[in-house]
Amino acid sequence: MSTTLSRPFARLRLAPSVFSTRHASSSSSSSSTSSSSQPPPNILPTHSPPSPHRSLPTPSPVLLDGPPPTLTLGGNVADRKEKILSSITGLRSGEIRGLNRYTVKAGRVTQMTKKGKMPSFTALVVVGSPSRGLVGIGRGRGLTNIGAMDAGFQKAVATMDYVNKYEGRTLWGEGRDLVAKWGATKVIMRARPAGFGLMVPPALHRVLTACGIRDASATIEGSRNPVEVVKCAIQILHGGANPPGLGSGLGSRGRREDKGMGMRSKEEIERERGRFGVDIGRRM
Repeated sequence: MSTTLSRPFARLRLAPSVFSTRHASSSSSSSSTSSSSQPPPNILPTHSPPSPHRSLPTPSPVLLDGPPPTLTLGGNVADRKEKILSSITGLRSGEIRGLNRYTVKAGRVTQMTKKGKMPSFTALVVVGSPSRGLVGIGRGRGLTNIGAMDAGFQKAVATMDYVNKYEGRTLWGEGRDLVAKWGATKVIMRARPAGFGLMVPPALHRVLTACGIRDASATIEGSRNPVEVVKCAIQILHGGANPPGLGSGLGSRGRREDKGMGMRSKEEIERERGRFGVDIGRRM
């Protein structure tokens, strides 16, 4: 009876790379004693852990063509907002950054929910360009005061409209053309001669400065709430201009801010009188 011896290590084989490396190292040690400690240059070393006393080569520094890029937190969001406003208004990014902005009113509000009191901030912002004669208002809300003012700025830029200026310095029209009522607030504006300046309440002063009007006077009757005063002033300056998308059949009825008749333009006054208007007065 023949017995078969079990060979548990019969199936173990060395990898070709390891076998060739060990075979090459043994043959090189027998041929020369000087190169026994180092493997041939064309043979990879074995996978042994590196010695802690061995000095590893330091990586060479990476040379850049220019200065390292600077990372700005929220920079991409700001650029994307500027591109959206540029597509709406037609202004370049530099012109949007150069617009005059004034915060008329800012405050903290609290909403009571089942989770408790949820605080937030609100701000009313006036934006305009004196050189172009543009002005707009926007009311923003956010978790921080800066976020609320930024949201108000975005809405104000999107709602900017042109303001007709007589001689590029004062208001057009007189009488009922420069009177408007919003809620319990009534604003009466008057055109003034050159060099008169702005003798108006603080809320109106920001609106008129933003659109480039330098000579005017105004009084407020009734409520002097800055929010109502600014909305009433915009009714006079914009003249009830139609908002973008009016008559497209989409959305609900028009907003209250887009209704009413305000200051008439030069063409409307000329058409009513039947003759062309002539600028009379000292120019600044």
